[in-house]
Amino acid sequence: MATKEKPDAQKQGRTENSDDFNLQIDGISCAMCVTNVERALKSVNGVDEASVNMGTSEARVRSHDVDVAEMIRAVEKAGYGAVLLDDMGAPVDPGAVQQKGVQVDTDSAKHAGSSPRRDTDSDTEGSDRVHEKLEGTRDSQAAVHRPQTSRFKRRFWIALPLAAIVFVLDMGPMAIPAWHEWVMGRLTAWNSIQMALTAVILFYTGSSFFTGAWRAARHRSADMNTLVAIGTGAAFLFSTYAVFFGREGGLVQPHDVYFETAAIIIALILLGKWMEERARHRSRDAMTGLLEMAPQRANRLIRHQSTSTIDSGVQGPPPSTRDGGDEVQDASTSENGKYETIPVKKVAVGDLLLVRAWEQVPVDGKVVSGHPSIDEAMMTGESVPVEKEPGEEVTGGTRNTSGTFVMQATRVGADTALARIIRTVRDAQSSKPPIQRLVDRVASVFVPVVLVVALVTFVAWLVVGSPAQAMVNMVAVLVIACPCALGLATPTGLMVSSGRAAEKGILIKDAVTLEEARKADVVMFDKTGTLTTGVMEVSRVMPLSGDGDELLKLAAAVEYQSDHPIAESIVRHAESAGVSLPPADDVETFMGMGISGTVDGRRVSVSSHTVFEEYTEAQEKQIADAQDRGETVLLVRVDERPAGFITVADRMRPEAKQVVETLKKMQIETVMVTGDQYRNAQVVADRLGIDKVEAGVKPEGKAEIVKSYQHRGKRVAMVGDGINDAAALVQADLGMALSGGTDLAMSSSDITLVGEDLGKVVAALELSRGTLRIIRQNLFWAFVYNTFGIPLAALGFLSPMFAAFAMAMSSVSVVTNSLRIRRI
Repeated sequence: MATKEKPDAQKQGRTENSDDFNLQIDGISCAMCVTNVERALKSVNGVDEASVNMGTSEARVRSHDVDVAEMIRAVEKAGYGAVLLDDMGAPVDPGAVQQKGVQVDTDSAKHAGSSPRRDTDSDTEGSDRVHEKLEGTRDSQAAVHRPQTSRFKRRFWIALPLAAIVFVLDMGPMAIPAWHEWVMGRLTAWNSIQMALTAVILFYTGSSFFTGAWRAARHRSADMNTLVAIGTGAAFLFSTYAVFFGREGGLVQPHDVYFETAAIIIALILLGKWMEERARHRSRDAMTGLLEMAPQRANRLIRHQSTSTIDSGVQGPPPSTRDGGDEVQDASTSENGKYETIPVKKVAVGDLLLVRAWEQVPVDGKVVSGHPSIDEAMMTGESVPVEKEPGEEVTGGTRNTSGTFVMQATRVGADTALARIIRTVRDAQSSKPPIQRLVDRVASVFVPVVLVVALVTFVAWLVVGSPAQAMVNMVAVLVIACPCALGLATPTGLMVSSGRAAEKGILIKDAVTLEEARKADVVMFDKTGTLTTGVMEVSRVMPLSGDGDELLKLAAAVEYQSDHPIAESIVRHAESAGVSLPPADDVETFMGMGISGTVDGRRVSVSSHTVFEEYTEAQEKQIADAQDRGETVLLVRVDERPAGFITVADRMRPEAKQVVETLKKMQIETVMVTGDQYRNAQVVADRLGIDKVEAGVKPEGKAEIVKSYQHRGKRVAMVGDGINDAAALVQADLGMALSGGTDLAMSSSDITLVGEDLGKVVAALELSRGTLRIIRQNLFWAFVYNTFGIPLAALGFLSPMFAAFAMAMSSVSVVTNSLRIRRI
């Protein structure tokens, strides 16, 4: 979101360049927690939108003129903890507080690092995530995404043997008559042992459920912890009453104890939480992998031995001579000069960096000296290393597979291509698709409704049954209704999907884009650079009279001042033919029409052949023959008189035909929108099997073509280069921009396809369809589980222990089902 300049940003604790904030939330356990946090954030003056992802435990806040500390206080008032994150997922460090342009005053930063008091292990879990001083390194960034499984694992392994003992103590005597008779003579003492063991299970291993429920109650809300705490607490208190006050023949008898029920419920829920966290960790694997791609250290040159090595046309300040202080890991000398090894976060734009063989390129930059061979598979998917010359760009995170070279940093920190990819994936994971709105509405009333149903169940069974039956069935209702699966259904699907997309080189802007992509029924392609490679080559030079080299010389002299692919092809052809190019004056470019200038006193123009109509029959045949070959025909005029033709051709991408065929199988209409002449555009369309051609369209007219299809009720996906097609990409329901990876055209497109593989268009659409299908499955089973489970529990057909097992497995099944997206 564009923002006005905010001179008081430091005071207010806001970002200078954005109104978007990311907060790490501590204490989220179910869909109701998500609703509570979102409601708290939206209550803050200046917050326009707040979205919490249960899968990542992060909140995405869009606001204007808001105090970060006030937002964090609102979250804490609701009973949760919060800390401000930068775009790379690192908590803002109290004191320093300037990472990725985020500026926060010290008090706010300290407040951001605080959390409400809770049980010790919950505090530990939060501090593990929040209080690590993440300085942008791989390990510290990954810590934000590392699931805190130790608490659930450790406590489950404590609860399991104790619950097993309680179960044997309760059920064992029923199987052995002599044992049962012996126990009945010592019933109070026997049940007291069960009570003590169950108390350890509930109030130590399951303490987080009770402290969470108390925290929610203090803030007049309810969540999963409330249901678990009330259910197991009721079973424990009822059984304790039976131990000390139960009477034979009374409403509550001494043997009406259900300690094993409470104990096993807690053990099963802990097991489910542990398994759920492990599955959620797998769903974060792609994000962790992206973080691990980030280089950690760089070799910065301190002084250079040869000035010739930096004279490569790269602009910037001289090599840094700053003292790296105690953060300099090493200071050494190479044939390129003395260098120091520093953390990547210390690299500044303009610094000269030494990259040795098999080291990662630390940041984005340009080669200064050397001829490295760079493995760019992480960006482009191409396994063959690319040879680089001085002046060419290299991308941070790629690997040098050859000899040492020197580079100059051009983009550092959050501005690097890898950082932008990570930021895009995180944004997609923290956003919500429209399908989640239904879940949010249900979650806002779900827990209160369940509490009412449980109370009604208890009262009804008191009337028609016994207090023991009433208690057992009420506990079953409370436990079976825990909305964990409902809260995980969508965010886990989004996490896996966005991570899988990133692995494929598909950067999805947000969850709304992911859902909308599946609706596309028309895919429009730009031709040059999209369906074709964009590398134009001169096919023929056809003078109407005189020498062909003279015609080529005049045309190339004018085109020399243009960066259009066709212009570059003419200049390359002239240079390869050894033609010397004179200077051109008064050069003018006409968008979509051509270029003109003065060369050796003559006015020369190069344009589409369609700007002139008075051709001879022989000339028209030349044009027609070239178009039949799929070539673009350019007319060269000298002093407004036709002097000859130059034809250029563009190679089609090898995967283009297969992409079009696959889209047709998906029942998607394909359209080519190009500024090229209709005849040679149709040649390309026929070869690829494209349904319809819109030719001769100027750049500003492409958006109108998109509109015309939308007016007919079509959902249009536009595929282009993200620059010339910017207006059409914005107008389309789904904009997909091809990108080489170092210049990501994210501002215009909803989806950026990193690299040059057109097959990612199909992959993006298939991923969208598959993701939404699996999310719908998750939601269906989550709703069905509660819809059928609650009535069965209320009617007495489900035991509390089975309900606990089913509740735990429902969350695991939802996350496991989401992991199927990784196979799409």
